[in-house]
Amino acid sequence: MDLPSISKESVDLVSSKFDTIIADVSERMNYLIQQTCQSAERHHEQCVAVADESTWEMDKLRGIIERCDEIELEFAKIKRIGEIVKEFKNRVAYLEKRI
Repeated sequence: MDLPSISKESVDLVSSKFDTIIADVSERMNYLIQQTCQSAERHHEQCVAVADESTWEMDKLRGIIERCDEIELEFAKIKRIGEIVKEFKNRVAYLEKRI
């Protein structure tokens, strides 16, 4: 079985077309790589910004919790002072009845 002969011009033409296709694919691939890197960088920056904001908010909440704890202690002191005052009033009342 004889194979058809292929001219050098045909081979050169197919080779040239193939080189063009490979160059186009390579160019498109490089573009997509660049776009992917840019998108990943933007996403990374957004994540860092969200993390920074979250850290700031958590610090703010910790401060509020600390102030609430301080207020709670002050209320406990006030309650204890009220108990002491009540005890003194009871003593005074008792002493007045004795007199």
